[in-house]
Amino acid sequence: MDDYSGPFQSRINLDSFSKEGLKKLVRIGGSIYGTVNRQWYLAVAEEFGEEVADRLHHKTWFAPGGAGDHENNIISNLMGFRDENEMTTGLKVWQCLPAMIEDMELTFTQISETEWEMHTPRCHVPESGEAGGPELMRYMVNKICGHLELFGFRHGMARWNSKIRIDPIKLPPRQSPDEPHCRWRITLTDQEVDYAAEPGRFVIDNGLQRDTDVDIVTVLEGGKYSEGRFS
Repeated sequence: MDDYSGPFQSRINLDSFSKEGLKKLVRIGGSIYGTVNRQWYLAVAEEFGEEVADRLHHKTWFAPGGAGDHENNIISNLMGFRDENEMTTGLKVWQCLPAMIEDMELTFTQISETEWEMHTPRCHVPESGEAGGPELMRYMVNKICGHLELFGFRHGMARWNSKIRIDPIKLPPRQSPDEPHCRWRITLTDQEVDYAAEPGRFVIDNGLQRDTDVDIVTVLEGGKYSEGRFS
């Protein structure tokens, strides 16, 4: 089936759907988990304040065995690359995230053997802010682009290889629809990256340092995810 129009069926599973139908289910899943993340944060902020919401948001995503580790673990296991430890292994995770693969366009360019750049010509996060006005854009930029994604990219990559450094070159908002929303530099260094000591020029200039940056130091055993480790 391409969709679920027509009569109710007493039993369906993934094999009941065509490629187009499965793509819609991925789109549904990505939209739901993005919405849950946003609405959960807003509800906590309204009830207990932004400071508590920020702390719990961070813990939910980035504590050992949290949502960030679960993304790395389940994607690498199901997509067959859990035993890899290449510079691009973490990038594969980004490409397979259901909230990204449908609603964002991640474009990678290899600069050298030890450096890549990524930019986003299309991304629903800042585009939602552009459509929703300044207050929504403030939330998207401050809570998602400049925090969840910045910390998440760095944390997720460090879980594979702590010598890979992630630095934003540009973050939203953009000045023109012709511009990418954001640009990132991914660099393989010769030592473990310490973001608390060296947050990077863009991060410093834009006041994006956080006390929690000290947490981005942990690499799992062998730089790889073991099946079932966080299940």
